[in-house]
Amino acid sequence: MVKEVFKTGAFAGVDVNDTFALAAMQETPVVVDIGKQISWPDQLGPVVKRLGDYQPGEKISAAVSAEVDVLILLYTELETSALLDVFTGDNEWTPARKKTWYPYAHNFAAFKSTIQGIDGDDALKDGIFGYLYALQVGKTNVVLYKSELHPKGNGDALPFIPLIEQLVGELAPKLVISTGTAGAIGSRVNCGDVAICNAARFHVQNQYPKFPAIDTMSQQHQELTSAVPGNGTYLNYAAENLTKLSLPGLAQCYSQLQGRAGYSFVQKNTQPPQIYTDANPASGPEPMVVVSADYLTVDDDHDSEGLQALGIMNETDDAFAFYAINVLAADKRPSWLSVRNASEPQIVAQPFPPNTPPSEIVDKLKGIAGTIYGIYQYCTTLNSAFACWAIAADLSS
Repeated sequence: MVKEVFKTGAFAGVDVNDTFALAAMQETPVVVDIGKQISWPDQLGPVVKRLGDYQPGEKISAAVSAEVDVLILLYTELETSALLDVFTGDNEWTPARKKTWYPYAHNFAAFKSTIQGIDGDDALKDGIFGYLYALQVGKTNVVLYKSELHPKGNGDALPFIPLIEQLVGELAPKLVISTGTAGAIGSRVNCGDVAICNAARFHVQNQYPKFPAIDTMSQQHQELTSAVPGNGTYLNYAAENLTKLSLPGLAQCYSQLQGRAGYSFVQKNTQPPQIYTDANPASGPEPMVVVSADYLTVDDDHDSEGLQALGIMNETDDAFAFYAINVLAADKRPSWLSVRNASEPQIVAQPFPPNTPPSEIVDKLKGIAGTIYGIYQYCTTLNSAFACWAIAADLSS
């Protein structure tokens, strides 16, 4: 029997009975404005610029041409909003704001038959894959791309993969960053902490006839990897000076969980969130690898879904994007990074009665995680945005 899925919103493509999604949708995210509080160092504050020779709002129906050093892939509206707060001081993601971006539509007709869920997305109905936006950080040309295609949301043909392959091939950036919320894997990562990974693994339930290698890589726990240059100077600056700006918002998130039974394991952020890298890894056995599933996963203190040996963050996009990049010819292939913030920590729950079915255990854990995500998703993403800025600033120096 074909399952019924959400057709719109952040959970498009997810089973309508998924307990993570249902719990998250019942919550109101905490949203704070911090962009105007930021003191940028060394004249490295992000500056909005024009994308190539295009006019804002102009639908780009041919191969896109612009000068790009760093391409940042964005997914949900709240993740986009949080990054815009940091990069522009204005977190609105409204129809009026979209008209100042650049709709990307090249080859949409060729993709259309492979895309499921078009009717649930206004941009896709208009023949638009997503929206581009240009900024500059020092000498680094940065382009944002808010995607309307998602691996888990548009069918087993995975149109997201050839679309990213096409977009990256046209823009030819030096570095691609895939960023946003994620679930922490392991006990040492707290809400708001960021993991920057240059390795990714698939963790999939479905099979993809057009991309059989994905199932093989998932079963064998193979990694995609990328070599990324960078000196880390401004990542250190962000960790020492910027992530602390998220603390008031994180405190509001924490206060919303107080008094709720079953959430006492969530730690209050008393120190600025950490930015973990290969040079500054999270302590403990968790490898610095992002784990990309095709369903909503969650780690808990009993490792019920077997995630702890796979990586440090779990989400649903990055390995698919990096797979697309790795399809490109070696001389056309940019470096890539996953920059993911923990929107929920490892879940700790009371022991379940003996003989409780594993599916029931996972559903309960996902419901707890979804509640936390629903509240924390915006405020934790601010720190991924700081990390993205720092990477661009480091490339400028």
